[in-house]
Amino acid sequence: MAVSTSSRVGVTFDEPAHLVGGRAYWDAGDYRFHAENGMFPQRWAALPAEATQMKFTREPAAAWQRGDVWGVARNYLFHAGNDPDAVLRSARVMIVLLGVALLLLLGRWAASLWGERGALLTLGLAAFCPHLLAHGTLVTSDLAATLGFTAALAAWWRMLHAVTPARVAAAGLATALLALSKFSAVLLAPVVVLLLALRLVRRTALPVKFGRRRQLPVGGRRIAPLGLATLAAAGIAWLGVWAGYGFRYSADPTDRTAQFAQPWAEVLIEQPRLAGSTMADGSLPADAVELRPGIVQKFVRWARGHELLPEAYLYGLAFTDRFSRHRLAYFAGEYRERGWREFFPAAFALKTTLPALALAALGLLAVGRHPRRARLLYRVSPLLVFAGVYGAFALTTNLNIGHRHLLPLYPALYLLAGAAVHFSRRRMAAVLIAVLALWHAAESWRVRPHYLTYFNQLAGGPTGGHRYFVDSSLDWGQGLPDLRDWLAANARGERVYLSYFGSDDPARLGINATRLGDHYFDYSPQRLVLPPLENGVYCISATMLHRVYTQVRGPWSDSYENEYRRLVAWRSAAEAQPPGARRNADGRPLDAAGWRSELTRLEQLRFGRLCRHLAQQAPDATVANIFFVYRLDATELQRALEVTGDALPAP
Repeated sequence: MAVSTSSRVGVTFDEPAHLVGGRAYWDAGDYRFHAENGMFPQRWAALPAEATQMKFTREPAAAWQRGDVWGVARNYLFHAGNDPDAVLRSARVMIVLLGVALLLLLGRWAASLWGERGALLTLGLAAFCPHLLAHGTLVTSDLAATLGFTAALAAWWRMLHAVTPARVAAAGLATALLALSKFSAVLLAPVVVLLLALRLVRRTALPVKFGRRRQLPVGGRRIAPLGLATLAAAGIAWLGVWAGYGFRYSADPTDRTAQFAQPWAEVLIEQPRLAGSTMADGSLPADAVELRPGIVQKFVRWARGHELLPEAYLYGLAFTDRFSRHRLAYFAGEYRERGWREFFPAAFALKTTLPALALAALGLLAVGRHPRRARLLYRVSPLLVFAGVYGAFALTTNLNIGHRHLLPLYPALYLLAGAAVHFSRRRMAAVLIAVLALWHAAESWRVRPHYLTYFNQLAGGPTGGHRYFVDSSLDWGQGLPDLRDWLAANARGERVYLSYFGSDDPARLGINATRLGDHYFDYSPQRLVLPPLENGVYCISATMLHRVYTQVRGPWSDSYENEYRRLVAWRSAAEAQPPGARRNADGRPLDAAGWRSELTRLEQLRFGRLCRHLAQQAPDATVANIFFVYRLDATELQRALEVTGDALPAP
């Protein structure tokens, strides 16, 4: 199901950076690129390109020198002579293999808990999960981290109940896999501490086997072997991280001082300050963040001094912490830099299929009502502890950019749902479980191939989810292939305007469109600043319609309106002057770059005004659940954009 949708799923925003990261690691031994997003998944996904020797160059030279992964990625995918679709397809197959490994692990774990019928239910839910299918075919770190968390949780729980060399090694290697996949791996530490405490509270003996030596300590005597096993597993994980970087400290293969895209001074926050985005009207967000070094920065400083971990790993850890302190985000009509406590609970409730939620509830109920419920609760305690720790972290993080950060919770959800088979001895209960499982599969099949856009009925389905979430929860740039096909069938000979959130190149797909409002994501040298808007087909992606990554967020205000009117009047007057005599709206002289900057600000305001108008009406079509298509004529454009009178434009 995952592999067969690849041709319909366009390049998602982060995939080019992951693709280049992996090639840089293999080809050049250069670990500066995309250090914040997982060594293992990037290396793993790049293996087919390495095996087939797809062309990879260190171009543009300036981008390579400063560690600019995005500059190198654009060249690798679109200008080096490679087929972008072939590069992407081969890398995605590798991620699908990780998804298969996850299913095998879930099947075995579920069988040990609930038997074969429970394992079948767990596997069915996981195999048809829209989110595992969505991220199981994308070249990112999310599926690898989900596999890493699940494998580490299972391995540590097994080791805590029988200490053997194989189990210690499995716990260490699974932890290394997780640590090399995503920096959220740090959440495993409190989970392991809690599981260790639970194991010590349970008074059963601890089998310890090393070669021919066998022991069965009880009570307090279990502390020493468990402590030594924990230290040994941690040591194996530490060595595994070093192995991922070739046992080399320096991120630069020449052992020179590594030059990262963001300098060390930035990720270590050497200059405390207030951080926030400036809007087109000059305003700052109400929730601007005061950046100061924290425990992560202090640890990284110390670890750098002692070369405790590879330089790129330490940099990635500091980078992740620094840029998770604040991030532009949208949730249910609001915009914030520091996120919401409700964001992830709402995302989980609205993007999980209703039958899966019902089956998980039935599973918990079955455990609670079982005659041996104390034993069953203990056996599922690693799932409950992990869900509690991970969920608590999700409630407190400021990084509210995507439901995908909840992906590691879904294996635990489906394992718990497997317990529902304990009700299946009753005919009506068995029928209910079967109906719920089939409903879950039908939900997944119905949204195919656009699994990333799945929302349940509470959110109004895939086309209604944009009212609550955008970005990687819905619109990650993946809809261009469907938009190309729709335009070819429905808009021949018409002018096309496009506002696109993503890192692909629409022109390579044959989409001949004028871009508007999305200058952060358009690197075409032919891009027009403030292009004239005429009759035509306007294709606005969900993230752009809600203007998350623009300078005009939130409701259209008097401040935005006044600045828009002022710039419209300024432009009319300034264009009548020679370029050398032009001044900005505040009367200061303008060079060519300044002129372009002011026009860009006016374009942002104009786009915000247009989106305000479009939000009041239903689109003429919705493509791939993320592109909203409007056919606009001169009268409607005039109504949306023309400055008349003193009042705000009527919706």
